[in-house]
Amino acid sequence: MDKKYRLNTILFGVIITLLVLILVKNSPNYVVAQGDGGARHVFAVVGNQQANREPFYLVDTRQEVIMVYEYGVQGEGLGLVTTRSYRYDKQLEQYGRTYFGPKVDKIKKELEKVRK
Repeated sequence: MDKKYRLNTILFGVIITLLVLILVKNSPNYVVAQGDGGARHVFAVVGNQQANREPFYLVDTRQEVIMVYEYGVQGEGLGLVTTRSYRYDKQLEQYGRTYFGPKVDKIKKELEKVRK
């Protein structure tokens, strides 16, 4: 168990180091990096630079967590902005105050009418 934990920690460090190098070299609009070997459940997406900060998102599909980091392009370094588990978000049918298109309940009712 300790060996697996150490390997994941090392791979996590390698991914962050590679992402920082990509950020420093004027990255394109986005870059996707995925771990190899035992870390295939972890991947990162680099976002667009906004106000001298470049975000990247680290997603762990096994733990069902999204972590958002920002890199200060003026030498401020790397920092964790927020973390969220999406484990329970997946169980929501609909969320938010604004909806694009019909509500989930309305679609379900229409489908039930057609099946009958």
